[in-house]
Amino acid sequence: MGARANFALIDEDGLRLHYSHWGADRVCSALVAGPVAAGRFISAQHRCDDPSRDWLDDAWAEGGAVVDHTARNLVFYGGQLLLELPCKRVFLALLALTWPGWTVRWAYDGIGDLAAAAGVARSVVRRPDEEERVMPGETETDLEWEVHLLTVRAAGETTAYPLFSEAHTAWQGPGLLERPPSGGRSRLDLPTTPASGLHVDVAARTAGVWLGACSTGLVPELDGLWPGWRVEFWEDRYEEQIARCGGAVTVPDPDPPAALDGLISGIARERGHDPVPGMLDAVRRHAGDREVELNPYFTAHRQVDASGTEWAAVLSAATDLRARLAPGS
Repeated sequence: MGARANFALIDEDGLRLHYSHWGADRVCSALVAGPVAAGRFISAQHRCDDPSRDWLDDAWAEGGAVVDHTARNLVFYGGQLLLELPCKRVFLALLALTWPGWTVRWAYDGIGDLAAAAGVARSVVRRPDEEERVMPGETETDLEWEVHLLTVRAAGETTAYPLFSEAHTAWQGPGLLERPPSGGRSRLDLPTTPASGLHVDVAARTAGVWLGACSTGLVPELDGLWPGWRVEFWEDRYEEQIARCGGAVTVPDPDPPAALDGLISGIARERGHDPVPGMLDAVRRHAGDREVELNPYFTAHRQVDASGTEWAAVLSAATDLRARLAPGS
């Protein structure tokens, strides 16, 4: 039980690594108000002894951030409010306003990207998940859940495969063309935006890869997985894949203003809500008369929110962003 996260601060005093047992679910409220507020939140969390070694690994890390004041660079991932791609995109757009002069980017390699941003080798955090690397299976006929979208362009025709989103087909390399999944379709109308995707153009020997969230280890290994092919990483730009399908695949149009409104409401609910007391109460209720030994880091979280003035600045930035996102603006 937990939402484990590493947060790192880098400034003229060097690298400081922190840990929160519940911080992965607080990424949005921790970062939204800018570097000063983010620094207060991070500094309040448990400080790790060895910032070169005491990192979570791929299996345990669920979010976090690196705030590098020396390079004015923010790298982050996680957050329950960012599970849907439109919300993630508007959050990044909002951070561009509340972190002026900073480079803000999503960590598509998860904790690996955070470690690298802090000058730590990815091998320190690497723990391959074999289940994430298997060939995903065909989805059921109901496509209401997010899917991984595989599209293959060959002999002038596009075949689309809506697959379970827990794994990414890019792990398979060119070999997947020799054993394609079942359920290929010449026309696919998805009711929701996919979670991730791969577009393979056989004649051009190109593979386009994108991720809505993270896939630990995938992006750094892409070139090695596809030897002799040109591999393009499109970050979260699923539109690149849809455009190359020539109308064979459609997805709904996004509604960024609605996503922004939902995001701000969610962050407002996070503010002032310390997850630790509620989790302790839940443990006590389930334990009853039994004695329970908790992980010593179970309470390793300190809720530190943006000040009233900082939150007002966030709301002002959101108002400006909403005006930019409105249709016709």
